[in-house]
Amino acid sequence: MDYRQLFSDDEVRQEFLDRFDEIAAGAAALGGFESMDAGLTVDRAAEAVERMAEGAWGPDGSGLEAIVERFTRPVHLVQRSTFRLPPDGLPTSAHVTARLERARRPLERAIPSVGRVELRNHAMQWAGTGWMVGPRLAVTNRHVAEIFAREARTGEGTGFAFKQSWTGRTVRADLDWYQEYQQPEESRFRVTEVAWIEPDSRFDVALLRIAATGEDGGEPPAPIELDPSGARTGRWVAVIGYPARDSRADPDDQQRIFDGVYGCKRLAGGKVTAVRGKDIVHHDATTLGGNSGSAVIDLDSGKAVALHFRGLVGERNVAVHAAAVARIVHAHGR
Repeated sequence: MDYRQLFSDDEVRQEFLDRFDEIAAGAAALGGFESMDAGLTVDRAAEAVERMAEGAWGPDGSGLEAIVERFTRPVHLVQRSTFRLPPDGLPTSAHVTARLERARRPLERAIPSVGRVELRNHAMQWAGTGWMVGPRLAVTNRHVAEIFAREARTGEGTGFAFKQSWTGRTVRADLDWYQEYQQPEESRFRVTEVAWIEPDSRFDVALLRIAATGEDGGEPPAPIELDPSGARTGRWVAVIGYPARDSRADPDDQQRIFDGVYGCKRLAGGKVTAVRGKDIVHHDATTLGGNSGSAVIDLDSGKAVALHFRGLVGERNVAVHAAAVARIVHAHGR
């Protein structure tokens, strides 16, 4: 996490310090923060926040990192295509919450167009996240598509085929636009074709063609418009996808931040922390492994500015710039 960007908002910084006793008490009540009894006071927190803002602080075993993340970058539940705070009642930044509330309408337009990539005839139940970028066309990560598809020779040259399971059955993939917490509804669309798996290692991108109608006879959701010029450092974004339990992350921190709920559609607010040309975007929204393929949505426009593909624990999240996604869609999505 880039704490310099996180505490560049004076309102968030001051709110965190003003409410620190409340935040610390809520965290201690969950357990796992033994350091609360070892003198993690508001004065020590203020010193740490100052170092964070200067880029000179690193995790020190005090539990402060998880407290900061839970308060400033909470992960919202998605239910019935809208979002709400987790039900655990822990303190959350009013400033961050208000920023997401102001963007509720554009975010609710994007939420239905993000789905979970589900598998059949495979050891895994699901593989990651995908979202609509065109009529019957969804985008996900290369490393997600390669779980169930491979490059293959066709009558017209090189294409892509679904893999075979160890029993010899063909692996199939679907996109389910729901899979929401405590909601039974499904909206599953068969992936009829893997249209493209990008070979360039800079761009972890794949394109999936889906059926014209779902299992219930419905139509696919609307595409999310790409905004190739919208990624700018400091812009507020939301990552919409399906975080899964992640062996790389601290299990206690995961439990505190995600309330033990995994594999369901979530929305996490954050900021763009860096832009690397028209290839790569960094952001600080809270993610886990299943977020691979998530949409990174600009809060003001509701358009996608990036395709999330990787998180480096304790450092940053990395996404493919919308400009690169747009080029790939234009070249291979027709």
